[in-house]
Amino acid sequence: MKTCATAFTIGWGAALAFGWIALAAPPGEPQSLQILNILLAALGAGVGIFSWVRIRRGC
Repeated sequence: MKTCATAFTIGWGAALAFGWIALAAPPGEPQSLQILNILLAALGAGVGIFSWVRIRRGC
């Protein structure tokens, strides 16, 4: 249960952090770096959702 809770916290933390970085990027930032930030935010959200489902099922 602790592993799922840790993955949940880290996943959503990464989603929020990288999502904010992607949204607050300056206009001159390279497109590849912005895409990387969006992908990392999506990956963090995926880990967070997957962990939440596991927690709801009893991990």
